[in-house]
Formats: sequence, structure tokens, C-alpha cells
Amino acid sequence: MVNVTSNPPLVRLLTRSQVRSLLRWPELIEAIAQALIDASSGESAAAASQLHVPGAALHLKSGALVRPPVLSVKANLRPEAGGAAGLVVAFDPDHYTVRAVLDSADITAMRTGAIAAVAARQLAGPGPRRLALLGAGPVARQSLAALAQVVELEQVRVWSRDQGRSEKISSGTARAIAVGSVQQAVAGADLVLTATPAREPLLTGADLGDHVLVLAMGADTRGKRELGDGVLDHAELVADVPAEAAEVGELAYLPGGPDPARSVALGDLLAGRRQLPGGRRIVFDSVGTAVADAAAVALILATAEHEQVGALLDFAG
Repeated sequence: MVNVTSNPPLVRLLTRSQVRSLLRWPELIEAIAQALIDASSGESAAAASQLHVPGAALHLKSGALVRPPVLSVKANLRPEAGGAAGLVVAFDPDHYTVRAVLDSADITAMRTGAIAAVAARQLAGPGPRRLALLGAGPVARQSLAALAQVVELEQVRVWSRDQGRSEKISSGTARAIAVGSVQQAVAGADLVLTATPAREPLLTGADLGDHVLVLAMGADTRGKRELGDGVLDHAELVADVPAEAAEVGELAYLPGGPDPARSVALGDLLAGRRQLPGGRRIVFDSVGTAVADAAAVALILATAEHEQVGALLDFAG
């Protein structure tokens, strides 16, 4: 039976500062983990597209969850230079109504950080880790905050093309130092996280140890690339969405050509449906599934409704 609401409810409007206050660790990490399981088992839906305009591209990502029921549509306008601007519209898919309008900036960065944390918790193993953080923008900062929730960080070495940014992150993080090169950052690292907009590789396989875990979070559109020759060779490959990673992520640069079947979905590992043989370098390739956006939005709205945060607007009036 179609459940259509004759009197649409008020729409909740949430600003960037309100969204930031409502996204909290570790609840976001757990929500993202469940969303990745749902995505790999077909219990959710996602779609993505881009519209190119002079000097920028509009990125559209739609994700739908069955439990809790939410459908989110994120629209981000990304200029060739400068920061992106965007919004999320959240729908109630059971009653076919608009539920909320939210600023998207921190949703993107924090759900990406949460994906990195879920991957690290699953793949890094126990014990303290030496982290190389390549990048110092919002995704890098939120990934570091999320990783600290699930991994014991013995040391953090931060590199960025903007030395001031890397020094700022380091000054606010225990056991962290800013370094002047990628090679200094990754030397002896157990865990390497890349979160840059690079279009040329930052590191090669020769820069890395044999058993390092690489979390590649930056390449999410055609033309982006952070991992160079040898990084993927003979590595165990994991992705949040293998088909998309093989199209627009690091896995598009696999020796011999892209092949989604050569990687394992992180959600399958989380659910126990697949296992890795172990004993080799692991590369996790994240392109940022819209199912994770929907999970973050669902968490934000549940907290906002409970704590009565945000303005309620009558768009139908």
C-alpha cells in the first residue's frame, strides 16, 4: 500500500554548525559500519552522477537505507579551485515527504573519516600503529579524529603540500609531527592514509613496507590518483564499492586493467561473508558511497529530533 501523507510535515533545516554538533564519534563509525554491510548485501541503494559547468562540477549522490528508512540526495558544487558548497535533502521514503535540508560540508568529511576508521578497525590488527597522514584538509583531519577512536596511534607523521596546514594538525595532535616529504611520512609506517586531491601519484610501492595498510581516501573521480607504480601490485585489495573503485578510484589503475572482481567489499568482510588470506600489504580504496551519506544523515536527524535542534519550516504553506 502506498503511504502518502496528505499534510506534509514540517521540514527541519540544519546549518553547518548544527550538523557538526550532531555528528559524533563513535556513533557515526558504528552507523557507517552497518551501512557498508547493507551496501554489500544489497539491502540499500545508491546512485551518483556529475554535471560539468564552466570551472566546476556538480556532484550528485543519492543513497537509500531500509533501516532506518531514509533517502538522502547530496548536491556538491566543486570548483576547480577552492572549497565545495553543497546541501543534502533528506526524504522519508515511507511517507514520500521531505524530511530535512542540511549543509553537506561536514557530512562528507566525517563520513569519509568514519569509513577510514571502519576499514582500519577491520584490517589493521591489534597493537599500536605508526600512521603516515598524507593531506591536511577536512577529510584528513576528520580521518585522523576517527582513526584515534579505533586504533592506538603510537606516532603520526603528517605531510601536506601546505606546510602550515600539516603543522597545524600536528600541533593539535598528541604524538604527531609535521614532515617535509611523503617519503619521510611513510618510512616505517604501519598505516598510511592518503586524503588529497592529487592527480599525480604521491608514492610508489618502493616507498612502503611489505605489510603496511594503505587507506586511499582521496581518489573519487576520474583523473584523481594518489597511489603510483607498485602499490597495488601483489596487494590484498579491499574497497567500499568495488565496482565504483574500479571505475573512478585507485583500482582503475590496476596492472592489467580495472577489474572489480580483484577486490573484496569491506561490507563482506565486516559481515563475515569473506576473509582475506593475510600476510601481505593491504590497500583499501574508498570512493565514498552515498549509502554512507544516508547513514550519517539518518543519525543526524535522529539526534536532532531527540534534542530539538534546527528550525522547522513549512515549505507547503
